[in-house]
Amino acid sequence: MSVLSQILAFVPAVLVIVLALITKKTHFSLVIGIYVGTVILCGGNLLTAFPVAFRDYIIPPLTSAGNIRTLIIIVAIQGLAKMLKVTGAGPAMAGLIKKGIKTKKGAEVLTTVAGFGFIYTEPCFLLGVVMRPITEAYKVAKIKLAYICDSLGCNMAALSPVCSYGPYYVGLIAAELTALGLGEDGWAYYGGYWIHNFYSLIAIAAVYFVCITGKDIGKLWLAEKRADVTGCLTAPGDEPLVVDNGEGNADETRQWPVRNFAIPMIVMLITLFGCVFWEGDIVTNGVIGAFRNCTLTLAILCGLVAAGFACIVVGACEKLFSVSEGFQKWLDGCNNAMGIVMILVLAWGLSSISSALDLKGIVGNIIANTGFPPALIPAVVFVVGAVLSFATGSSWGTAALLMPVSVPICYEYGLGVALGAAAAIAGGLFGDHCSPISDTTIKASMASESDHIAHVSSQLPYALTCGVATFLAYLVEGLTKSLILALVIGIAAAVGAIIVQNKMTVKKYGNYDFNAELTAGAEQK
Repeated sequence: MSVLSQILAFVPAVLVIVLALITKKTHFSLVIGIYVGTVILCGGNLLTAFPVAFRDYIIPPLTSAGNIRTLIIIVAIQGLAKMLKVTGAGPAMAGLIKKGIKTKKGAEVLTTVAGFGFIYTEPCFLLGVVMRPITEAYKVAKIKLAYICDSLGCNMAALSPVCSYGPYYVGLIAAELTALGLGEDGWAYYGGYWIHNFYSLIAIAAVYFVCITGKDIGKLWLAEKRADVTGCLTAPGDEPLVVDNGEGNADETRQWPVRNFAIPMIVMLITLFGCVFWEGDIVTNGVIGAFRNCTLTLAILCGLVAAGFACIVVGACEKLFSVSEGFQKWLDGCNNAMGIVMILVLAWGLSSISSALDLKGIVGNIIANTGFPPALIPAVVFVVGAVLSFATGSSWGTAALLMPVSVPICYEYGLGVALGAAAAIAGGLFGDHCSPISDTTIKASMASESDHIAHVSSQLPYALTCGVATFLAYLVEGLTKSLILALVIGIAAAVGAIIVQNKMTVKKYGNYDFNAELTAGAEQK
């Protein structure tokens, strides 16, 4: 492949990311990137690129049952979110929690702890929807909730043996074990991969540190301060992915019964786990085996829809509306998902174009054909994985590409299979965490009702801090072969950097005039 072809392979993804950060228009940026990428693949033909973009790159991903389930889940989430607002479920739960949690910081810590309740899936999906009414009651900035959901999301999922991430990564490890003649039991290396996945461990630790200490940095500190001073949970000019005009929402000053929240949540969990145990055949496979043998997205979808319908029944029983009126309100909430659905469809299209341009193959050849000292290999794999995942928005695809390179090399040089696998996975998670075209980043923005680009830009300092700390940890591991030392240095570096950046942020924004900001925003309207 020529040098020009290799350069052109990076153009669509880089163009989308740059445009998104400059224009703050995610849909527009994705459309431009897809068209430019298709023009490149069509040899510069501007006319044929238009129909080819739909035929070959936008429509094919929609034939995937998994992708369709994801889109329907997003629609169902918005339906449930609307019904929780209409029936007063959010204020009811917030009122109950306020009896034990008295501070905003306490609400944020509670949200991070609640993430463990969703380790069977990506917490960014359900955590935001369930906890958003509570964080709103405590005036937690929207992008702070998005940061919590996103940082816990794929990172907790990647460490969970019952979520789809764990079995997927174990399957990739098993393939490499077979190729190396080491057997086929990838689960035998699961513990080793888990503890060497430095990025996930450091990123999760950073979330807890930030929420417990309040050491926010950059735009996130400003957003939290804005929420405290003005009560505004978004910045002037922000355009949330999901817009709720508040029509028909419950009166938050009324004392709502906790059952309005509890009943839908119980119905959701019973339905979800019931589907898991039914399809996964718990009798034959046991609890863990049921999770590994079921279609988890199907169970989540059924749980969300059942919870939404439970809200309709609750509202009808309390004479807030009739069953038919409640169903229409649920549909109105589902309609709010259209913008998010379009972003995901376009993001999948861009990923298809990157695959057609063989972006992953180009990056894989770079690491495979460049001679690095053995001790540096884990750190190099991590960086390459981050670049690739950032450009494609896919942590799974990055791990699938890099493991056939990183695992044999690390095994050959005595660094271990687990370390090679973990470095590839961690790099993918880091890049995915930074990327505005990542589906998990989009889901976090959706679940928190935040502006997508505001979420990406405010989360970036945290992700980069954890990424640099992870790189340092892999260097230490490669040079000293000491797991404990590497992990301690990595976490300490991340915490120390956050403390320093917090002090710099306070110095920069300490005297920020929020009243002037509100006045300017009102004049622009």
